Amino acid sequence: MKEVAPWTGRILQIDLTSGEVSTLPSHPYVSSYLGGRGLAARLAWEMIPPGIKAFDAESPLFFMPGALVGTPTPSAGRVTISGLSPQAWPDEWYTRANMGGHWGPALKYAGYDGLIVRGRAPHPVYVRIDDDKVEIVDANELWGRGLVESQKRLRRELGEAWRVLAIGPAGENRCRYAVIATGTESAAGQGGFGAVMGSKNLKAIAVRGSQGVAVAEPTETLRRSQNVLETLKARFGSTPISYGSETQRPGKQGLSPCTYQCPGACGGFYHDMPGVVYPDRTYSGQLFCCSPRFKGGDWLGVDMGLEAGFEIAQISNDLGLNHWELTFGLVPWILRCQERGELETIDGDELDFGDPYFWVRFMEKIAHRAGWGDLFAEGGPRVAQALGVGEDLIDVFYPAWGQASHWDGHGSFPSPYFPYWLVTALQWAMDTRDPMGGGHGYTTNIFGLLRKLQPDAEDDETWQKIDQVGERLYGSAAAVNPWSGYEDKAIPAIFHQDRGALKDSIGICDNIFPLLTDAEAKDLLVSIDGVEGKFLEHYLFEPTSDLSLSREAFYRVGTRIFTLERLLAMRNWGRSRGTDETIVSYLHHPEGAESPYLEDKENFSSERFRALLDEYYNLRGWDPESGAPLPETLREVGLRDLVASIEDYSTGAQHAHLRARYARPGGGFGRPGAQHPAHGRPL
Repeated sequence: MKEVAPWTGRILQIDLTSGEVSTLPSHPYVSSYLGGRGLAARLAWEMIPPGIKAFDAESPLFFMPGALVGTPTPSAGRVTISGLSPQAWPDEWYTRANMGGHWGPALKYAGYDGLIVRGRAPHPVYVRIDDDKVEIVDANELWGRGLVESQKRLRRELGEAWRVLAIGPAGENRCRYAVIATGTESAAGQGGFGAVMGSKNLKAIAVRGSQGVAVAEPTETLRRSQNVLETLKARFGSTPISYGSETQRPGKQGLSPCTYQCPGACGGFYHDMPGVVYPDRTYSGQLFCCSPRFKGGDWLGVDMGLEAGFEIAQISNDLGLNHWELTFGLVPWILRCQERGELETIDGDELDFGDPYFWVRFMEKIAHRAGWGDLFAEGGPRVAQALGVGEDLIDVFYPAWGQASHWDGHGSFPSPYFPYWLVTALQWAMDTRDPMGGGHGYTTNIFGLLRKLQPDAEDDETWQKIDQVGERLYGSAAAVNPWSGYEDKAIPAIFHQDRGALKDSIGICDNIFPLLTDAEAKDLLVSIDGVEGKFLEHYLFEPTSDLSLSREAFYRVGTRIFTLERLLAMRNWGRSRGTDETIVSYLHHPEGAESPYLEDKENFSSERFRALLDEYYNLRGWDPESGAPLPETLREVGLRDLVASIEDYSTGAQHAHLRARYARPGGGFGRPGAQHPAHGRPL
């Protein structure tokens, strides 16, 4: 087959048990799955049989840069890291995380569309990839060292041209929410894949590439990339997020995009920030996303200050701990337990999260699984089950799958308000992890648009424009209207799930794409070079490849990937509608924010939500009773070859014992162990 740009044509495979290094051709996959998340999902279907666990030696770990990674495409530096998740609850099933930085482009420049690691080394090692020269190198000197420190050591030894991802002590000791990271804050956070690397005795992967990435039409690729870049600079690239006035900042702050080729700066980079817990140290690094929560505030009941919060965040980074689990899940759960007189102490130690010294000790004990830290390294749901404390509160902070709340209007994340959280609730119900890798698309474009405009309820002209946004993007004004209740919320949920899968497969930033709405535009919609914002991914991809993919076929790839991930969950873990409904008990807890357009907070209706699930399954072409994709749907989305292999799973003939885990209506913690809108509605 003729080589198709921008792919290299090879996937690197490393078996740490045998030391064998080989390659797998990527061309049989790229036309259907592009790269990144899609390529990983197809390989997972072929390589992960039912029955294996996250820490088993045969459990593969996938590192897959998106198809556009290494090209001039804005923000195209993203890598999907996926495999069996030790963080996932109640099953260690297949899911994914996403990471920025420069490591992904380096792997592409070395000549690989992805990397698959299997097996377990007999002692700590790191992998060194220098174009075609691939070595498994002793890492005893790195084992036990911090994540950031290990990267610095390797780059001092190998040279600044090398790009490194690594794990910290949390990953080495199999903390279930340990991260893999590159740089100071570009992390594959959710999923616990740092622990999977640790279980393989794999400390780091260092890459240097010299080959570049070809594109089919270089001039047109640059022109289109520049057109989008100019819009992004105006929208995202001017200033970083601010966490205090200049006079309050002891360290110098600069702009610091977290992803290759990105003009945005989601947070600042602080140089030489003095420590509080360790006053003889200074820290340099980034602070963005949830990291500012470490300084405290309303959620913690105390403000420890920027310097202390920054120090805690950087120590957490070096240990390799997931900030989101700590600040939105585990610690809020502990605090709520303390409010009712539980978990004030453990093994005689006071759990005092108003004290930065305790924070550091808490994290260090978790990362090293020392003393009671061994228990807290298991993550909130498993801690509650082991202690028999606060089990009812897990439903308050963990919507599903062992991961803490995120843009769902409940728990630790009270935004958005009703009815917008119905979209993210559907996304939570249908995913295998925190869905916001793709769910940001709706919240930033629709809920975010309303927050910018803040239209009065009587502002008919603005509301007419907002309704037209819903019609043009989703084929439904109700999909965006704050008075619409449960109506048509399945449509944007599906749209953004599929776009999320597509974004992760071409390797562009979720905080930027899809670039749909613009509060300054006359019609409130983005348009660049005469192309509507909802088609910009195809606009950027088209000139890079001589693979002829129509716009419709290109966007169908996202549907194919999401459907394939569903099939894998069905085959290996007995996923069904009952599984999806485990989120219902979480949604029964009061929502956190009040709509400015409704008189009262909405009382959640499980009956109406289940009707919304029916609508979702029908739009997807999935059986509403079982939640399984119908054979005709598989044929339509390009998975014809899998129809015969899933018939037993869709009819419920297998995995009855697994389905029983989710059988209780409403699900919740404490249990034992039609037509797709892209084709049926004008989107």
